[in-house]
Amino acid sequence: MTSLGSDITHNEANAVSDGDKHLLAIRNLSVYYSALGVELKAIRGVSLEIYRGETYGLVGESGCGKSTLAFSIMQYLARNGRIASGEIIFLGRNLVVASQKQLRAIWAKDVSMVYQNPSAVLNPALKVGKQIAEVNHVIRGASKEDSWNEGVSMLENMNIPDAQSVAKRYPHELSGGMKQRICIGMALIGEPPLLIMDEPTTNLDVTTEKVILNLIRDLKKQFSVALLYISHNLGVVREIADRVGIMYLGKLVEEGLKEDIYSKAIHPYTRGLMNCVPKIGACKNDRRLIPIPGSIPSLTNIPSGCAFNPRCAYKNDKCTQTIPTMKEYGREHKAACWKVRETGTRNIDRERFGYSMERNKLEYPSSAKKEPILEVSQLKTYFVHRDTVKAVDSVSLHMNKSSTLGIVGESGCGKSTLARTIIGLLEPTDGKIYFRGKDITLSWHKRSRETVNAIQMIFQDPGTSLNPAHTIKKIIGRSIKMQKGIRGSKLDQSIIDLLRKVNLGPEFMERFPSEMSSGQKQRVAIARAFAGEPDVIICDEPTSSLDVSVQASILHLLLSLQAEKEVSYLFISHDLNVVYHLSDFIAVMYLGKICEIGSTEDFLNPPYHPYTEALLSAVPIPDRGVKQRSIELIGSIPSAINPPSGCRFHTRCPRKRSSLCESEKPPLVQVSDEHIIYCHLDVTALSKATPVITFGTNNEEEDGNAHT
Repeated sequence: MTSLGSDITHNEANAVSDGDKHLLAIRNLSVYYSALGVELKAIRGVSLEIYRGETYGLVGESGCGKSTLAFSIMQYLARNGRIASGEIIFLGRNLVVASQKQLRAIWAKDVSMVYQNPSAVLNPALKVGKQIAEVNHVIRGASKEDSWNEGVSMLENMNIPDAQSVAKRYPHELSGGMKQRICIGMALIGEPPLLIMDEPTTNLDVTTEKVILNLIRDLKKQFSVALLYISHNLGVVREIADRVGIMYLGKLVEEGLKEDIYSKAIHPYTRGLMNCVPKIGACKNDRRLIPIPGSIPSLTNIPSGCAFNPRCAYKNDKCTQTIPTMKEYGREHKAACWKVRETGTRNIDRERFGYSMERNKLEYPSSAKKEPILEVSQLKTYFVHRDTVKAVDSVSLHMNKSSTLGIVGESGCGKSTLARTIIGLLEPTDGKIYFRGKDITLSWHKRSRETVNAIQMIFQDPGTSLNPAHTIKKIIGRSIKMQKGIRGSKLDQSIIDLLRKVNLGPEFMERFPSEMSSGQKQRVAIARAFAGEPDVIICDEPTSSLDVSVQASILHLLLSLQAEKEVSYLFISHDLNVVYHLSDFIAVMYLGKICEIGSTEDFLNPPYHPYTEALLSAVPIPDRGVKQRSIELIGSIPSAINPPSGCRFHTRCPRKRSSLCESEKPPLVQVSDEHIIYCHLDVTALSKATPVITFGTNNEEEDGNAHT
């Protein structure tokens, strides 16, 4: 372990003995930021401990202080940030009073951090091997040749195939999952006892995320490293954490062993988060997501008493006046809530806190006997530069009126290209697109005004799809004028009506996108899409970057508008929990082709395509009563420039049995009227597969948990 030198303070020397009990101890930490003369209390009196070799999951909405806590540990706070009080005891030493020399030694060997966006970490002008070698050279003092060789060895430890070749590539030549593995490898070069991971899998598809999570588990054993894992994805945290802490507006409101947090959640905020999570196996007709009321308050206006009280349905006078402190309710299980102290944990039931997984009360139009509204036949979209990229290759599918077709698959499989071709932003290379039986295989500017109005799109990032120079009034008003021809006072009223439909008030009309939260901006994007009362809306990952509470609100809004307007959705996502909850039918894409299409009921039970089987195995599920069969895909998705012959999945398929898979395109297997699979294996063989996901009983009434 790296020595921090002889200039250790008296307090630090006295703290060394604490290192025998824990690796990291944060005690009554408060962190403030100064902005425009105002002091923002980002962290307020947080205390927690992380033990050697354990994984501590930190969960909460955006803005609750998770990342600030991580940067405080690293002493990487922005210039306008400061630690107002408290201690950060790491390896027995108080980092708050450590010198820069001591901190540099710690950063070199004892603590590392993996960030959410690997592209922002890796230098785009340097080959990744050189970047790893540079870290090796600085930390280990090895020669350039040894540093390079050790870097290649680390890439091999990260399960990166052909590590020598990858080391000679630039970051832009690698996939997101591969870049994230490289960043993890760089963080582990010094074999630090503590690794901080801030949302490391948020933007990855489920199979890549599964690879990263498995890798983290293996490396944890290999290097005996402790993890602080920060995320708002409750399913991921359940898979990887030993203990879990829940943060809200700068304070820790609940903490406990993973089993207790997920089966016996105490604080109403924790229970609210649990009930915002869509869960595979529970579709829109089975249960309704319950968004947490309101939104997280501003740091300039922190509520008195319990900070959660403005959003808690069962607050009392004490909740608004006095800040609750942590109280133990079992072995290592603590929560800060006055209501629980008064009633006891046994009296926390569904009615008391009101955040239950209710059966859905909305009635959705049945799509079983509806006529097709949108059809795609043998659609191809190729990009021709030096080489031809076959992004979408002979795709055929159809959507029924008033229904939702979900499209799932890994990044790079062609989902977004398919969406942009259907809406007319890209011109197809071949094939046909029909809307209400009419051929609309044209670019959007060549389509009739009626067709353009009838098919709208909601993009993944509202921050880039909304003009930052325009007010919300102008953004929505322009769409209404173009699509309906309404002007004057009637236009203002139409804008207000649309805003109210997406649960935003008239006060938002004069705001700019920069003055709104991500969830509010996405609501504006939805309002704009509904401006012309469309028949079809294409949703391209509209909730992928949102907190679970905001995501639940957006999903509920989409479903409510569908029930009211009988609109059809083409919903694209790599989150199978979200797709299953929202969809009537699901299509699985792989490398530009459809592997399987069927109803949501068909999706969870054999027979299914081997690729669908692998996707189901990878989806993170925050339910303790659910079991998953583990299926590991070998390698990464091949290039669309030179896709494999035969079945495109054969290079990774764990069920490949014959040379047919390598040489001939798979035939269409008609399982039922609504369920088709493209596979060389026959239905009988596919039907014999053990279900990937099985649902058990949770005994939720016995343990008092409202969310299972």
